[in-house]
Amino acid sequence: MTPDRTSLEAYFAGLGDEALLEAVGSGEHTDLARGLAIAETQKRGLYLEALREVADSEGVEVAHGHGPLTVCARYVMPMDAQILAARLQAEGLAARVMDSDTIYSAGALFGSLPRGGVRVMVPESQLDQAKLIREKFDAGEYAIDETFDPDAD
Repeated sequence: MTPDRTSLEAYFAGLGDEALLEAVGSGEHTDLARGLAIAETQKRGLYLEALREVADSEGVEVAHGHGPLTVCARYVMPMDAQILAARLQAEGLAARVMDSDTIYSAGALFGSLPRGGVRVMVPESQLDQAKLIREKFDAGEYAIDETFDPDAD
């Protein structure tokens, strides 16, 4: 018999912090159970702390030698974040978009702000350069001219 949502919530609420974090990382639970376990860790303020510890202990980096990721920008619309990330990548930065799948799957584009919006992340060492590019991007310096003709020779 598959446990229901209420019994799973009660189960994860009854676990100690270490056992709860172990349950989240085990990969042995259904999507529903894992989601409820993550929700419980977030209620306790454990989830982000645990991710930071894992990243620090394992030296997780997106671009070797550039440090952990940090937020460069937040957007309501995922497409805006993806366009900025593409511009940053074109400039040679290791930019990543975070949370766009969550926003799309939840069907809550305008409800993305309570979730923190869609984040554009870059390594700490590239943040200053990314902010300069973002300022130009936000000012429209990379915009395509309305009269642009891609077929023109």
